[in-house]
Amino acid sequence: MYTFLKDKLLDEEGKEIMMEWETSLMEEHAKIVTANGGDILEIGFGMGICSNFIQQANINTHTIIEIHNEVFERLLEWAKDKPNVIPIKGDWFDSIPKDKKYDGIMHDTWEEKNWHHFLPNIKSSLNPKGIVSFYNSETEESLKNNCNNIKWSTLDLKKIKVKPPINNMKYKYYDRNIYFVPKLTI
Repeated sequence: MYTFLKDKLLDEEGKEIMMEWETSLMEEHAKIVTANGGDILEIGFGMGICSNFIQQANINTHTIIEIHNEVFERLLEWAKDKPNVIPIKGDWFDSIPKDKKYDGIMHDTWEEKNWHHFLPNIKSSLNPKGIVSFYNSETEESLKNNCNNIKWSTLDLKKIKVKPPINNMKYKYYDRNIYFVPKLTI
């Protein structure tokens, strides 16, 4: 059972899944994926931080895929007054609508078993000039090396300063003061 606190979301073991300190980087991710407006796909809802920023942009639709039951229930509650939100329950790998293309795609999931399929295969869900961003726990060098193998995209990185509360984290999922926001474009 997940624990929902004001400033963080914890998994069954008490590990931090998402925390309030991520707000500035989620805002940057949202700016990137909504730059073209249009139809946005968000994979993973978490605390809804990125979702709130996406909703502030001039977009048509906002499809959100969430796999965890408790988080999905929160997503449904959050979406009640947002007619352009399309909640989908399931694993993104099997749940991305095949008959729709997106102008921006944001990926931020927890303990992702299909991550290795994401970047090589997500192009088929993008419109021309589509943009992809994703939560990035890698260093700049590692991220560049991993994205160099993606033949369909150009990688741009935005460097931002962050302050993860490392001393107050049980699971130190991010322990640096610099975060690189990735932007992949066709």
